[in-house]
Amino acid sequence: MKYKINPVYQKEAKLRVRSGKFAMIVLIYNLILVGIALFGFEMAFNVHWNNYVDYSRATMIYLILICLETAMVVFMVPAYTAGSIAGEREKQTLDILLTTVMKPGQIIFGKLISSISMVLLLVISSLPVLSIIFTVGGVGLVDLFQFVAIAFIVAIFIGSIGVLASTIFQKTVRATVFSFGVVLLLCVGTIAIVVIAYLLQQMYYWNVMQGKGEMPDVAWSALLLLLNPVVTMAEMISNQYGHSKEFQSIISEMGGLPEGIMRNWFYLSLFVQILCSAGLLLLAERRLDPLRRRKFRIRSRRKIQEKKTID
Repeated sequence: MKYKINPVYQKEAKLRVRSGKFAMIVLIYNLILVGIALFGFEMAFNVHWNNYVDYSRATMIYLILICLETAMVVFMVPAYTAGSIAGEREKQTLDILLTTVMKPGQIIFGKLISSISMVLLLVISSLPVLSIIFTVGGVGLVDLFQFVAIAFIVAIFIGSIGVLASTIFQKTVRATVFSFGVVLLLCVGTIAIVVIAYLLQQMYYWNVMQGKGEMPDVAWSALLLLLNPVVTMAEMISNQYGHSKEFQSIISEMGGLPEGIMRNWFYLSLFVQILCSAGLLLLAERRLDPLRRRKFRIRSRRKIQEKKTID
């Protein structure tokens, strides 16, 4: 049984793999991670640095590497995906691509997968480096595969934002700036909104209510964190380290959320991000569909003509 590979992904993957730059990026990236891991083990186990061996410090190496890889996914994916469609438009090859037998959805999907495949390959290639922590324990093989799966979901979520921006804007630079702006809003803006809501709650309770009565409930603002990929990764790490209840205690200070949401926050955040990714890709497909664009232009021209006749 033969499986069809998306032609857009197949073409761009071949071009990328044949380049020597691709191999050098993978090599340099893993050498950096190896250097960080070796330095961390040297700090943790060398008697000249410490009077005693603290195995908890070794698990911090895993935490540092995971944080670095999360930052790589968050910052590299928008840069790759923002130019996926806008780059074709700038090279004047988009119309040729739309005349093929492929549907707009296939083009969008192929561009998305080909754009994030580079980042995901860096994540997968770093698994041997992350597995160094097996020598001291604390992290299992399931934890590593869980990280890869979540990195894949986060990459699709952030990548769908970049692909949609690439279909909206004519230039790659504008699409890239917009993508980074939205990602920054999700990663930093949602946390800022929750912190502001908490501060307003405290100010209102102590200054207006004079510390009497029931504390206002602003826990609803924490639902925005379901869209935050950094919080999702942090929740994964806290679960692996056995500190899953600390996040729930922080939210409980702001008010009350249904117990089902708090208990399944991690999986709910993944579901919400997958759902948003599907919606964003659907919008990108509609933006790319030439028939829909043509109908929209015809409708716009008719409205303008009707307005002129009325005037």
